[in-house]
Amino acid sequence: MIKDLKFLIADIDGTLVNEPREMMDLTKKVLKDLHERGVYLGIASGRPLGPQIFSMAKNEWGLDFDFECFIGMNGGQLRDAIHGTTSEFYKLTPDLIKEIIGLMKASGFACNPFLYIGEDMLSEKVDEMMYASMKRHHINCSVVSDLSEFWKEDTAKLLFRLDNASDMPLLEEYLEQHKSEKFAFFKTQPTMMEFQDRRVSKAVAMHAFANDNSIDNDTIMAFGDMTNDNEMLKEAGWSVCLLNGSDDTKACANVITDYDNDHDGFGHYMIDHWYKPNGWKIPE
Repeated sequence: MIKDLKFLIADIDGTLVNEPREMMDLTKKVLKDLHERGVYLGIASGRPLGPQIFSMAKNEWGLDFDFECFIGMNGGQLRDAIHGTTSEFYKLTPDLIKEIIGLMKASGFACNPFLYIGEDMLSEKVDEMMYASMKRHHINCSVVSDLSEFWKEDTAKLLFRLDNASDMPLLEEYLEQHKSEKFAFFKTQPTMMEFQDRRVSKAVAMHAFANDNSIDNDTIMAFGDMTNDNEMLKEAGWSVCLLNGSDDTKACANVITDYDNDHDGFGHYMIDHWYKPNGWKIPE
């Protein structure tokens, strides 16, 4: 366990919020108290950075403050609210996008490719799952008339939503057999496979924020639950995987919470394993 905490960075879905994507009371109290103590707070998401992410703390979670660090696109984007700067890292090139789509089409698994343009999406089709995502995140989706529209320009990441979750283990096996030094792939939901430049990770953006704000790595605590959090958990000074996390992500963390995200796993961990051992007053 680290001895001092200056920066806490956490994934959102499956980590800071429950399955209905609501932040639970104890987590809110802990975050508010950490903010008042001067701990820098960050959220690390696979979603693109934009007004919706920047206003999430106040508009969706009912917090009365803003976070200092926002990581988007699994580490491809960084917003440093302290300095008011935004950075991007290692986008996929058109040739690489074309190669990945060809690889996925050759797999034979039924899936829907899509990517982000700003906060909106471009996809091969708008099916029931895509419509639900559009509604949930309040964004629009355009349908391509030809697959070549996907590789017109660089993009931070390319996503594929499988029609059947039962295909995911077989798809992971297929992709393991077709690894590339140019791109990385990782499951972020039971039906979601994502691709990015191999150099991108949430750890890259985490370290960039820390370096720009003179934060030592041994004062950073990171929370996550899925494969796209792995590098961040491996490289933070202290890392925690939620009980509901994937097995590979649990293997990357220092510890696993006693409670899952539906039972305030983040909040309970901080109270039981940071506040009480350090003699901090428990937030009410």
